[in-house]
Amino acid sequence: MRRFIVHSAARVAGVRIPTKYRRHYAAQVLRNIPEPSQTTPARIDWAPTFEELFLVDPNAFLVASTSATTLDDPALYQQRKFPRARRAQDPDGLPLSTDSTVLDGDSITSAPDPPESLLVLPPIRKRDGKQRARDANWLRDVWSTPEFARLSLRTRPSFEQVAEGQQYYDEILRYKAHFQELLGMEQEEEERVITDRLSRWDLARLQAEGHCMLELSAFWLENTLFGRPVAAFIPSGEAGDTLPFHRFTVGTQVLVSVNDPLKEEPFRGTVVSIPSSGMRIDVSFQSVIPGLTSGQWRLDAALSDIGHQRMLNAIDMLNADPAQIARRSTESTQYILQGTRLRDVLLRHSPPQSERIERMICERRARAGDYRTSTYPPHPSLWWCADLAPLMLDQRIQSWARRYSHPEPIVIPGDPVLKLNSTQVRAIALMLASRVSLVQGPPGTGKTRTIVEAVRLLKKHFHVPYPLLVCTYTNVAVDNLVEGLARVGLRPVRFGGSATTSPSQSLQEYTLRARRDAHILGPHLDKLLATIERLNRELRSLRGQLARLGEGPSSAGIQDLIERKGKEMQGLRGTVFKLERLLMQEIIDDSDVVCTTCISAGSAALHVTDFPIVFLDEASMSTEPASLIPLMRGSEHVALIGDHKQLPPVITSDEAERGGLGRSLFERLTEEGDVPSIMLDIQYRMHPDISRFPASEFYGHSLLDGTVGRDELRPPRSRYLQQRGEDGLGPGIVFLDHRHGEARRDRSRVNVGEGRIVCDVVEDLLVQNPDLNGRDIGVIAPYAAQIALLERMLGSREQRERWVSALGERRAEEVGEIEVKTVDGFEGREKAVIVFSTVRNNGAGQIGFLADRRRLNVGLTRAQRGLFVAGSVRTLATEKSGVWARYMEYLRARSLVVRI
Repeated sequence: MRRFIVHSAARVAGVRIPTKYRRHYAAQVLRNIPEPSQTTPARIDWAPTFEELFLVDPNAFLVASTSATTLDDPALYQQRKFPRARRAQDPDGLPLSTDSTVLDGDSITSAPDPPESLLVLPPIRKRDGKQRARDANWLRDVWSTPEFARLSLRTRPSFEQVAEGQQYYDEILRYKAHFQELLGMEQEEEERVITDRLSRWDLARLQAEGHCMLELSAFWLENTLFGRPVAAFIPSGEAGDTLPFHRFTVGTQVLVSVNDPLKEEPFRGTVVSIPSSGMRIDVSFQSVIPGLTSGQWRLDAALSDIGHQRMLNAIDMLNADPAQIARRSTESTQYILQGTRLRDVLLRHSPPQSERIERMICERRARAGDYRTSTYPPHPSLWWCADLAPLMLDQRIQSWARRYSHPEPIVIPGDPVLKLNSTQVRAIALMLASRVSLVQGPPGTGKTRTIVEAVRLLKKHFHVPYPLLVCTYTNVAVDNLVEGLARVGLRPVRFGGSATTSPSQSLQEYTLRARRDAHILGPHLDKLLATIERLNRELRSLRGQLARLGEGPSSAGIQDLIERKGKEMQGLRGTVFKLERLLMQEIIDDSDVVCTTCISAGSAALHVTDFPIVFLDEASMSTEPASLIPLMRGSEHVALIGDHKQLPPVITSDEAERGGLGRSLFERLTEEGDVPSIMLDIQYRMHPDISRFPASEFYGHSLLDGTVGRDELRPPRSRYLQQRGEDGLGPGIVFLDHRHGEARRDRSRVNVGEGRIVCDVVEDLLVQNPDLNGRDIGVIAPYAAQIALLERMLGSREQRERWVSALGERRAEEVGEIEVKTVDGFEGREKAVIVFSTVRNNGAGQIGFLADRRRLNVGLTRAQRGLFVAGSVRTLATEKSGVWARYMEYLRARSLVVRI
């Protein structure tokens, strides 16, 4: 007799299974177990219900297919009861290996594969067409049923602050006081900068620098942004006029006023879209603004306190224990998980604190006779804790991670074949095996691709059942990740605004707005919102009539009508709120991964689900409080990917910078050395001539080239480059030395003469390289004033005439595709050719924040084929930090300096 032990688990892989479904899932699995013979019946034994259940018996297999999810209750069977069988092809298209050894614990043994019939078990959660049609009908009608009125939404639980004497109390006290003070400094400085700009700059300069737009008309768009009204602002001139030059991007907070935001009470909004036509800018508001469609308006870039408040909330949530919140949840009352189960890692080394806080802690401990330096238990392994990490509980994942954590992995049948280099595969193994992991990705080493393949492995091969959360610091990086995830067949949803004014169609279909519009509930939600807007207009009209009539018998009917319509609108708003949450839940449940920025991860719209697994890209660019935001959604397993040798967080306040706000969580954990880490060590972006100095200066010669011999990286032709070899091509790098002096512009710097050199280099590149387009060229400068100068010079009428004369009309149009940005704006980006304007030129060797070696690293590593650096050798060779002096010495030794 065959004996099957079926565990009816309350939670599998961290996901709660309703009681009434537990045996149903197990029965679905058992029905697919083949009978080896008529005379050998199967006996089923039900084990007790465990709160957490995962495979621990090395002689047992999970009875499920490669396409089944870990939501199915595990049914264990003794492997010797079944004959050997060929493993089925992975249904999701990942190629499988065919090796015949398996890692069992710490030893290698041979074992038969599970029966083929088990491997093709249809996944229980996937729905066929008829089921989807039934679901669609239900979703279409659900909002009008009595059941919808009783629909229970997830609620935010109350949680108690960690009390004195409890674990983590001292650490949270230090942490909170430290970062609250620094965030306050930063907020004050940012407000001062914007107020100074609005009060001291005249209108002409505000417009020229792109911080202000005048004489705009507005109209309300038909579609809202999840209930928030959206207005389009257009030039008030002739039809077809485009907006003037501006620095507004998606996510920019704006002040809307008639004349002056400092002399009147402005309306506050958020830029949500800038169509590619450049003819309008769309801004969302909390509510409809009366009179917005009449008159002319002024838009000013403003400071948003949303990010500041979300960072403070994230710090406060360190008091919350998601494990306790989960235990309080029931089938009828589901709580939103808050906090993280990684406090032991985040708080192990508390930040330095003021004497007042330290003295208070020491006095309390002295009174209690407790002289410990920490409330922690003895130091455990920070990277492995089976009680906490969800991926640690899946033996398939852990087996793969252990075997592939070595340069020469142990391969068994069914392993997916990842088209990555050895270090990238080991990085994925580290991310899957460790509760917290650090992956350092120098320029061009494939950080984005590594993240994409890690997510693909979890969703396509291991079938992790819940959505993953992938966050980055910038919107540009979010867009890159969405495109990469979609390219490998995953279903990402892009939450928040896109970095581009006109996302490609492949990206557009994955935005939350597109998914919302395509959803079966979308039209019903739009109808309800239109009804609310109609009631709003009617109420405004009725209130106007009431004001004209005044109190009296004739106005009684109007007052009654206002009251009835107000109640109707209030009821509709409640329905809309529930419907939006239901729609959001459906969208996320149907997605493999949610992609957004760290700040947007704090949105209440994401409360519809929890995210135990988080990937944090660009982690070295994000402040530590900002990095906490995505972790406070019940995280249990986090991978941080970044490079502390590149750009740090951008901090406005010098005092906050000195206090440590500029040190990222990634950098802190790297320096502490407790969290396991790995560095991706092969770069695929730069020609070796370009990568040689950064590899030696910033990465100690540990960064290798994977680009040797690639024809597409051949240096461009230019009169400024050395001509060598039979093909006339030399090294794709040159320093253009000149004597043009710098000038101060407020808190920034410009160099007009160097700007002319940049224009000449661009013209020469386009003339001599027909295969080079404007979009292949990037111009970098460290100062905002120089960026504004270069944009004006490249787009001036005089320069355009030169472009047309030298290039022709068609090629001259491509100049408009050249991107001109600061070093920070090119983080994570690459171009075929980069022209780097260093700006500084003085006899004292003073170069300001250009001396930051991390900014130099970014500036020198954006180019693939050619790098042109313009500046003063005299100034840079005498600067005090030494990094530029070493770069000048490196270039001189190779005759790569050209005097202009």
